[in-house]
Amino acid sequence: MMGEQYFALEKERRNIADLCRSLSKLDYDRDSWEKLNRAAYTKMPLDCDVIIDDTTLREGIQMSGLRPPTPEEAAELGEQLAKMGVERLEVQIYSNSGKQAAKLMHDKGLGPMLSAWCRAVKGDIDEALRLDFEQIGISHPVSYIHFEKWPENTLGELTDRISESVSYAAEHGMTVFVHGEDSTRADWRFEREFVNAVADAGAKAYRICDTVGVGMSFPKAALPQGIPAKVKALSKETRIPYIEIHAHDDLGNAVENTMSAIRTASELKLEKIFASTTFLGIGDRSGNAETEKIMMNCYLHHNVNKWDLSLLRKLAGRVADSLGYHLPLNKAIVGDSAFEHKSGIHQHGISIFPIMYETFPPELVGHTRRIVIGAGSGRHGIRLKAEQILGRPVEEEDSRLESLATLIREELENTQNIPEIEDDTFRLLMREANFKTQPKKG
Repeated sequence: MMGEQYFALEKERRNIADLCRSLSKLDYDRDSWEKLNRAAYTKMPLDCDVIIDDTTLREGIQMSGLRPPTPEEAAELGEQLAKMGVERLEVQIYSNSGKQAAKLMHDKGLGPMLSAWCRAVKGDIDEALRLDFEQIGISHPVSYIHFEKWPENTLGELTDRISESVSYAAEHGMTVFVHGEDSTRADWRFEREFVNAVADAGAKAYRICDTVGVGMSFPKAALPQGIPAKVKALSKETRIPYIEIHAHDDLGNAVENTMSAIRTASELKLEKIFASTTFLGIGDRSGNAETEKIMMNCYLHHNVNKWDLSLLRKLAGRVADSLGYHLPLNKAIVGDSAFEHKSGIHQHGISIFPIMYETFPPELVGHTRRIVIGAGSGRHGIRLKAEQILGRPVEEEDSRLESLATLIREELENTQNIPEIEDDTFRLLMREANFKTQPKKG
């Protein structure tokens, strides 16, 4: 029986290898990739629509150490996020620069998707109205810990305060979101009454704010920290039409908690759920769930294919340049080293077929593959690197490869503490090994 079972598995193994060889290639082809994507990964279609509510231009720019963007830079980032397919953009209007950026975005035709972040203060709402905002997000604490900002007020007074603000904005024709600050440390008995009060006042969505990142994705985690429990309780016990998740990354769980909320909304067959994210995960303290990670998780695992993923890498560079942000080399999806291969074992795998060590092709997100030659690189990597530079195949038996490998070993041994062979040096060594290379473009 074991022999028969292994025979069947061996046949399946060969079929998978043949499929990968035919569809996973060094030269990117979107149609081939999509066929491989469907074959390689189990898809779990969502029973709800995921709406990305990007708050890079509000929450993101509050991160310590960032350079404030000029109004023109902020407007350009907003335009690029919209071009990618982000459905909602949250911006700040509490500075002159923010107000100017909002006006520029309105001029670019982004007005209907913009939401102004406000406090539960009539003056903030009036300013949003003056700036022609159609949507507004009113932030207000819901935990007893955060209520100590106003120790003199009772729970009833605080609820009345937010309800009056919501009513005022709704009466002026605005779509109102209410942000429940510190929701994952709030007493549900109070929060439930709070949410029903703002729903009755005209709020269309309630934002679960995991303000200090203590939310838990585990389905059995209890309120208030359990994200699935919170989504279910809001859906079943309140009158709020829509739910949003806004997760912080203090414990490194922002993406996990955001996806947990999305999957719970799907389980409940909600019409839609809003995901409040920031590009690159920038934001207060440890930041927030990354816009690009939520998009890619929805695409790869749940077959959501409505965003232009090819713009991700380019936008990462623009965000970094505009804000003076140091993009980590190993940042998932968009970091410089996300598709760099230095280990000889990895380079060998890539030479067979890329999906062996690449979850998806770099071109899908506007990135490029780079073969890095260092002490751990072998013949496969050197050949791949040479092919990249030449733009054509190199035969495995080509005697020049052995010469090139020897020159590389000597270069690494003779030069102290270099982590890798720079591309210009590699080209020079190729010429010494009698490869005819073209001058580097640009």
